[in-house]
Amino acid sequence: MPYDSSQQNIGHSVGAKIRAARLARKYTQSHLAQPDFSVSYISAIERGQIHPSLRALEILANRLGLTSADFLPDASSNNSHAEATINEAVRNTADIEIQFLEAQIAIWQGGTQSAIAQLRKLASRDLTVRQEIQLHYLLGWAYSSASQFPEGENALSEALQLIKDPNDHMGLQILNLLGNVYAAMHNYAQGLQTHRQSLDMLENMQPLNPFLMAQVYTNMGLHYTYLNKFQQAIEMFQRALALTEAVSHPDQLQSLYLHLFQYYKEIEDYQQAQLYGYKLMQVSSQEYSQSLKSGVYYYLGQAMLRDDRQSALAYLKKTLAEVEAMQDQLVLAIVTGQYAQWLFENGQLAEAQEQAEKALVLVSPYEDTIMKAEALMTLGKIAYAQKAFEIGDGHFVAALHILEQLNALEELADGSAMYAQILEEHGNMNEAFIYMKQAFAARRRMQVYSLD
Repeated sequence: MPYDSSQQNIGHSVGAKIRAARLARKYTQSHLAQPDFSVSYISAIERGQIHPSLRALEILANRLGLTSADFLPDASSNNSHAEATINEAVRNTADIEIQFLEAQIAIWQGGTQSAIAQLRKLASRDLTVRQEIQLHYLLGWAYSSASQFPEGENALSEALQLIKDPNDHMGLQILNLLGNVYAAMHNYAQGLQTHRQSLDMLENMQPLNPFLMAQVYTNMGLHYTYLNKFQQAIEMFQRALALTEAVSHPDQLQSLYLHLFQYYKEIEDYQQAQLYGYKLMQVSSQEYSQSLKSGVYYYLGQAMLRDDRQSALAYLKKTLAEVEAMQDQLVLAIVTGQYAQWLFENGQLAEAQEQAEKALVLVSPYEDTIMKAEALMTLGKIAYAQKAFEIGDGHFVAALHILEQLNALEELADGSAMYAQILEEHGNMNEAFIYMKQAFAARRRMQVYSLD
């Protein structure tokens, strides 16, 4: 049979319109397919690989709130009507989603009554099942935040009744909030039972959501506390703490959010995918901001140390007090390490060692950094000054290895040259020669990069 490009174009047009309408209704391919079709059949239609029969088109159109004529491209009027209908559906969906978001913001900011009023107005709109679930969930949240617990319980129970999939993530969020509502009503046994149900669902779902699981464990711990079952409460709190510690580093958070984003995108739960996509970007942005800020503190401190000792001391003491109040661990590690350098250069070895060790502990949760290498080199110099040569060698070698791995060539050259000089002063000429060569090689690499 000869290749018919017009038929293929029609297939792509129909498939694209079905996909657009499905997304506008927030349906997954599975939701649209069942019970008459398979997911692979819907997927093939949307990609233009097969043409649906007129009967199939009628069924799909009916589920999407349209007519089969809306998808047929054989007449310009039909095309215009279909496009207008789909565009209107998209606009309505966007408007509803924005109103949901506004209601959430109002709840966070304490405007629960305005959120409730806004959500009640939305109840009169033509909503999808998914939007109905979201509406009742937000109403339950708003009512419970306003201490209207019976109304909150009713709204959340209605949301649960609309959920048919036992593994629906929204069901988990609703159950978790409902358990808190029971606790607020002093019904701790019912709250504990509800959170146990949440935990059972979480343990059987992939991927694991450690944040929600930590919340559930914490809430169960509170129920056990109120029920005077303290050993069980302690166990729940310890489990929650272990989960939060496992994702405390920005790199771990990024990896988790990316995994959750990809998972929800694959199952076409675009609302959750968007949520974790935004979280991923937020963590990335915060990490960049933290990196920028810590870099500024590092280079400012180095400049102060090289300029004037008394000015540097005043700056370091003032900055240490400020960053301790800010509770910024990475910046505190940087300034503490620089304070250790100042103390060493001014002959205060014991206090310098204490501050350098403190800086090393503060920076340890992070990946290898120049700051960690600097703290190790300060400890190396202190060890040599105390004639603990083997300990000093260990610190210097570890520091220079970090700088090599980071490709921090200027710091590597300076550090290697300094270590070579210390080795030479202590009569270890062979080792000094090796590290002088390393410093020279690092300088040569810097020149090559500058020429590139």
